[in-house]
Amino acid sequence: MEYVIVGGSVAAASALAAIRQNRPRAEIRVVADEAVPFYYRPLIPYLLDGSRTADEILFAEQPSATDGAELIHNRCVALDPAQQRIRLQSGRDVTYSKLLLAAGGAPIMLLGDLDGVEHQGVFTLRSMDDAIKIRDFLPGCRTAAVIGGGLVGIKAAEALAKIGLAVTVIEQKEQILPLRADHVAAAAIAARLIEKGVTVLTGQVPQTITASAGRADGVRLADGRTVTADLVILAVGIRPKIDFLAQSGIAIERGVLVDSRMQTSLPNIYAAGDLVQFTDQAAGGEEVSALWSNAVHTGRIAGSNMSGGRAVAPPMLSVMNSTEIAGLPLISAGQLDDPAGECAVFAESCGDSYRKLLFAEERLVGLLFLGNVDRAGVYVNMIRNRMPLQGRRGELVREVMKF
Repeated sequence: MEYVIVGGSVAAASALAAIRQNRPRAEIRVVADEAVPFYYRPLIPYLLDGSRTADEILFAEQPSATDGAELIHNRCVALDPAQQRIRLQSGRDVTYSKLLLAAGGAPIMLLGDLDGVEHQGVFTLRSMDDAIKIRDFLPGCRTAAVIGGGLVGIKAAEALAKIGLAVTVIEQKEQILPLRADHVAAAAIAARLIEKGVTVLTGQVPQTITASAGRADGVRLADGRTVTADLVILAVGIRPKIDFLAQSGIAIERGVLVDSRMQTSLPNIYAAGDLVQFTDQAAGGEEVSALWSNAVHTGRIAGSNMSGGRAVAPPMLSVMNSTEIAGLPLISAGQLDDPAGECAVFAESCGDSYRKLLFAEERLVGLLFLGNVDRAGVYVNMIRNRMPLQGRRGELVREVMKF
């Protein structure tokens, strides 16, 4: 039995561990397009300010030939299900008995919408290699612009400000962290960032990265202003890496379609992580998410089932975050806003803390805790498992809003 895993992030690592558990002597190949396949991707912004080193964000255990996995540092460019093989960028074909697609996501470059991305000093921040290239470029830089106010962009801005750069975050939406916070929490975090020397511009559309002698020197906005920047980081999100599946026949919508066992529409092929489409447990819609926790779960389920198990994926959420930004702990899960007015919403602030609960049909469907995050995990589980409140909604609100 030949097991092949395409991808080198946490979904692949979780699958590999599950296969090892069921098939200790299995022949496993991992195809990863990064030289260092397994590391904690959420920590890469900390490489910018030196608060973490590359070695410190590596997984403690790396797969090797001695523990049953061959690492192939290359990129998968095509899949041939009829012959049960994949084609690598090098031209090599790798055959499989069972295949896992866990290639992850690629950064969105805003090509066609933003001029000047080709200039020197313009980077994305998705991989360890990206972070190292930015770090090596930093000497001599005094100003930076981060295009995108999501978590990666905000973390990068914090790190750059910490080492003395004048940093501006440019976000097209009316608030930063649009997928992780509501406008109240986002405003509180923005205020903290401003205290740390970060300029926050929301509702602004970048049009052109300006340059001098081929090197970036600013970002021109739609309103005519120019933000000075020796360094520009594009952090506007990711898209699933599914281009190599175009001729494979695998069912794809926004991402790869899978069943509850992470099997795709084709036999012997499974998928996990950032390229999988799933049903959001809170909102009910079909989503593709880059959440670390979802990648861990889907990788484990896929690896188990590829190697003889009968595991079923747990309920998943497209919004489920636990982090700290500008010194403020933040936990959010499920629905964060109710534009249609279909939910009962309760929110309260106390000092630096803010809490918000959203209910639908006597179930908790969303929460946001900023500052004081005590017992948030209990309530996240209620959302994930769609636990009925059985008339306890008022009691739950009083309990949460006590701070």
